[in-house]
Amino acid sequence: AEWLKHAHTLLRRKTCPIEVRYTPTALGPAAIKVTLYSLRDVLCAFPVGTLGTWGGGGTGGEATAQLGRNESCRLRPATEEDTFRLRVYRPALLLDVVLHDGVQSLFEIEVLQSKEMAIKGIWCSLLLQTASGLAGSWKQLPAPETVYAWVELDFEWPNQEEHQAALESGRFRPTHNVLAGLKVCDPEVAPRCTEQMIFVTVPRWATGVPATLNRVVPASGGPKLQPWPSTEAQDVKDCKKIQYVQSMEIDPSGVMWVIDVGRKYFTETSDDSCPPKILLVDVPTGEVLDSYVFPEDVAPYNGSFLNDIVLDVKHQVAYISSTGNTPADKGAIVVYDRLHKRSRRIEHSSTHAHHAQLVIHATDYSDLLQGLPVDGIALTPDGEQIFYSPLGGTELYSISAALARNFSVNLSSVVESVKEHGKKPSNSDGMTFGSDGFLYFGGLTLDSLFRWKPGTALAKCERLAVDHEKLWWIDTFAWDNRGNLWMTSNRLNSWFFRDVVPPAMDFTGSSGSNFRILKLAVGSNSYMYSQGV
Repeated sequence: AEWLKHAHTLLRRKTCPIEVRYTPTALGPAAIKVTLYSLRDVLCAFPVGTLGTWGGGGTGGEATAQLGRNESCRLRPATEEDTFRLRVYRPALLLDVVLHDGVQSLFEIEVLQSKEMAIKGIWCSLLLQTASGLAGSWKQLPAPETVYAWVELDFEWPNQEEHQAALESGRFRPTHNVLAGLKVCDPEVAPRCTEQMIFVTVPRWATGVPATLNRVVPASGGPKLQPWPSTEAQDVKDCKKIQYVQSMEIDPSGVMWVIDVGRKYFTETSDDSCPPKILLVDVPTGEVLDSYVFPEDVAPYNGSFLNDIVLDVKHQVAYISSTGNTPADKGAIVVYDRLHKRSRRIEHSSTHAHHAQLVIHATDYSDLLQGLPVDGIALTPDGEQIFYSPLGGTELYSISAALARNFSVNLSSVVESVKEHGKKPSNSDGMTFGSDGFLYFGGLTLDSLFRWKPGTALAKCERLAVDHEKLWWIDTFAWDNRGNLWMTSNRLNSWFFRDVVPPAMDFTGSSGSNFRILKLAVGSNSYMYSQGV
């Protein structure tokens, strides 16, 4: 029995390590030493772990490690304990020094679930302890389910000859195609969607993108992207057709609100010949029901970037983030009133570029992303508050939706309702509210998914999932109204800055999938589910 018990302990150490990452600020030491101790250990003075032997409650030498900047390690305590203390030291020649009060201003320690964890209920809580005492808790986090994954995106073609012709002509350049936007339509989202349909966008940041709005369809050799509503509807030579879609939203009546950036090929020679517009497309039939071209003073034709969209279904109003980052558009929220066919632009210092340290997979992107303004946007379930955040910073803001949609209220009065809620644990791209009132957002520097309840401290938001591969740059969210939160991840930093800093996106497959559609059961539905329509 004792040997079986010992074997189980060894197996648990191998399959359920505790992962710790060191993410310093500019003031953080070049290296630290981290050590786990048993709660039964009364002496936590030396960075070697407890010295007890197997069966005596000690953690042993595999419970300590030295970390450089942005490095991580896996600690495997030699014990049956479920709860530990973690202490942080500054390495020294003779005696390592415990880091005392003020440690939070020097660096952040994350304790993460290892992706190899397979045995439930082990390491169920981990207490972090610095010299000042307990600093937080750790728990096993659920793993998101991969619905689809691609190393390289491919499309549905009429035949192999057409596919080959597109490759040879440059109409299809596979390495220029990146997965971004995502929406799901099923009977729970809109009763007219009689089957589950998954829609995605492929931004026309560069030439060689056959279709920017697509439906995912199963196919031999892996899922393909089917141009939607058709290839003809996305003719880049006709400004009346769809040019470049970053995001869209589907309302409960089964209508997709599609924001067309108009501008395209940002990473090459920008083509600003087509104006930005919004199209309403009937999902079951693919028919374009309505369209509206934004005036240039609302969305500048040579600088706007209509990025993400949320809907107030009751009032038939869309709120759109414009992540321009250009002299013509420094970042704004665009309001579109469908019933009155009008729009306006809300601009404020909170919608402009912000600056924060941004280290992703050990590469510092701070200077490259610091100029990016408002990106993620979300609407509360009651439709009364718009939350938003800049891509280049961690600040989270809100503004009154009631004032924003009331065109009789002047803009100076609207921006007086701006409220800052604090800083998120990391920069994020997209965000969304659930019907449960929680705000869900990604953590670009932490490969994580978070949720937060307005009215509570933002610093105490809950980490729902972490995975350094699957959740590498969470981009966009969607709901299926079956209790699942869907999302795309796309390693976007490795594509956008592939010619500037490593790592460049690997399309050979040796580094795994680049693009994923994932879902996670969170027990909530879309923010529109609670709008009473």
